[in-house]
Amino acid sequence: MNLAKASLRINFQAYMGLTVFASIVSGILSLLFSFLVSSSIMFSILVGLIVFLVSICICYSYPFISISSKARKIDANLPLTANFLAVLASSGMPPERIFRSLANVGDEFGVGEEVRRIIGEIELLGSDLNTALRNGSLRSASSKFGSMLDGVVTTSHMGGDLGAYLREESEKYKKTRIASNKSYLESLGGIAEVYVSLMIALPLALVVMLSIMSFLGGGSSLLGGIDPQSLLLLVAFVITPVGVGTLIIIVDSMTPPR
Repeated sequence: MNLAKASLRINFQAYMGLTVFASIVSGILSLLFSFLVSSSIMFSILVGLIVFLVSICICYSYPFISISSKARKIDANLPLTANFLAVLASSGMPPERIFRSLANVGDEFGVGEEVRRIIGEIELLGSDLNTALRNGSLRSASSKFGSMLDGVVTTSHMGGDLGAYLREESEKYKKTRIASNKSYLESLGGIAEVYVSLMIALPLALVVMLSIMSFLGGGSSLLGGIDPQSLLLLVAFVITPVGVGTLIIIVDSMTPPR
C-alpha cells in the first residue's frame, strides 16, 4: 500500500530485492574505497558495514519520503483544490464531470495523477464514481485529500449540498495552512542553529585538531590506530558533505510547497 501511495510501479518483492542488491554493492564499494584510503582493515569493514546499513535505511524510507513529498504538495494546494471543486459543484455540474475537469488541471494542484487514476478506474474497470473515490481515498498520499474524497462520497450519497461542503473544506484548509507556516518558521530557526554548530564550527575544530595531530605525529594511537590524515580526509570529503546534504533534505522536506 505504501508503494502504491508513493506511485512506485514495482511490487513489494522486487523492491526489497533491489534494496538488498543496492545495499550490498554500496557496502562493498565503500569497503574497498576506505581500505585504499586508510589501509586499515578494521576501519574499512566498519565503514562498509555502516554504508550497508545506511543504504538499507534509505531504500526502506524512500517510499515514505516520496509519500510525504506528494502529501505536502497536495495539502498545500487543498484550499485551491476544494475551491475549484466548489465552484464547479455550485454551477450544477455532475460530480463525475467535476472530477474529470479536475483531472485536466490537477497537476497544478498536485492531485493530477491521483484523480486520473480515479477516472481510469471508472473508464477501464467500470467502477462507479463513489467506489472509485473510495479507492482513491485509500491510496492517496494525503490523508486530508482522502478525507475530502470520502466527504464528497458521503455528501453525494446523502443528497447534501456538495458546493457548500467543499466551501467549508476550503476555509478549514486555509486555516490549517496558516498554522503550518508558523510552525515551519519556528522549526527552521532550530535547524539553522544545528547547521552552524555541527556543520561549520565542529568541522573547523576537527580540521584544526587533526591537522596539528598529523603534523606532530603519533596521533594514530589516540584515534584507535587510524591515521589522522585519513580521518581528516574523511571529515572533509565524506562526513561534512553528507551532513550538509542531510540537512538540505530535511529542510526541503519541511518547506511548504508553492
